[in-house]
Amino acid sequence: MKSHGLPVIAQKELRDHFKSKKFLLIFGIFLIITIIGMASGVAEYAQNLQDYNDRQSVADDEIYPGGFGWGKPSIVTIYLGVSSLIVTLGAVLGIAMGFDLISKEKETKSLKILLSHPVYRDEVINGKALGGLMALAIALAITFIATFAILLIAGIVPAGDELAKILVYGGAVFLMILSYFALSLFMSTIASDSGKALVYTLIVFVALMSLPMLINGSVMNMIIGDPPEYPQDAFISDGAFSVVAVSSATETGEKAIEEPDPIWKEYEQEFDEYWKKRQSVTDIVTLISPTQNLQTVSYNLLIPDYAAMMSSISFRASDDYELEDTDVFGKIIQNIIALLAFPALFLGCAYVRFMRMDIR
Repeated sequence: MKSHGLPVIAQKELRDHFKSKKFLLIFGIFLIITIIGMASGVAEYAQNLQDYNDRQSVADDEIYPGGFGWGKPSIVTIYLGVSSLIVTLGAVLGIAMGFDLISKEKETKSLKILLSHPVYRDEVINGKALGGLMALAIALAITFIATFAILLIAGIVPAGDELAKILVYGGAVFLMILSYFALSLFMSTIASDSGKALVYTLIVFVALMSLPMLINGSVMNMIIGDPPEYPQDAFISDGAFSVVAVSSATETGEKAIEEPDPIWKEYEQEFDEYWKKRQSVTDIVTLISPTQNLQTVSYNLLIPDYAAMMSSISFRASDDYELEDTDVFGKIIQNIIALLAFPALFLGCAYVRFMRMDIR
């Protein structure tokens, strides 16, 4: 006889979340801050668009030379104002929803009563996870519908590529919140009470948030070595680097030209290799943290020119830092995969732990 416990438990968990004062309070703050941030972003976008139109009317290359920050502002930049708040509050929302799902049942002894009914044990943990996932999806859907309403009220209609970026960004936000929900659910299965589950979750949360700062400085140097030393010998008295005279063939014959000192060229090559290693280590560490992954996705989707410039090996490469939209999506695919893998890993761990739990 097949049990129908999974949909029943999932629906009950969904109702419980939307009846929970804790969930409603955090979701309410999340929604209000998002609306305020969007309203502020719309005002800033309108000002940037007006500045752009003013520059276009002058059309004087000497006054407005162009480059980063001088192009037409994109509608997706409106979401930049709420992105940092969404990272923090979204993580808090996910943690608040999951840290006591199992531990509270253990504390109140209601887990024994629940399992005395004709339901399988896996239906309990799957139903709780599914109910939380649906509650998160509904909360995020309401939030992003509100952001679209603000855009439409302001008379702003995203183009096709901008709408695609907003939807991908919304999906990344959902996966980040789901990641911390899965982490807190796992902690709820291993902790003896809700207080310990919350503490364990917060410790991991802070550690993941601090990873990029922890590996900077001496830790980074221990991993990849010290940066190359500055070539003091390649400099002359006025601060400029020394040059060497070389001959070059031209249509009219040999011509003497000056090139940077080979010492300076060697330093540049070593410096580029050092930053490539440093960037590789940073990218790997970023993949571990859901919040860092979401921030990387945000920068690449909302301000791709800035993200490309910041991730370039050096500003000598600034002439070609612009990326096409296809490059933007390709650049974040590893972060999206990491955002999918993190909740899958901890939901799997929570499942295994719950199935092996001694409930007496």
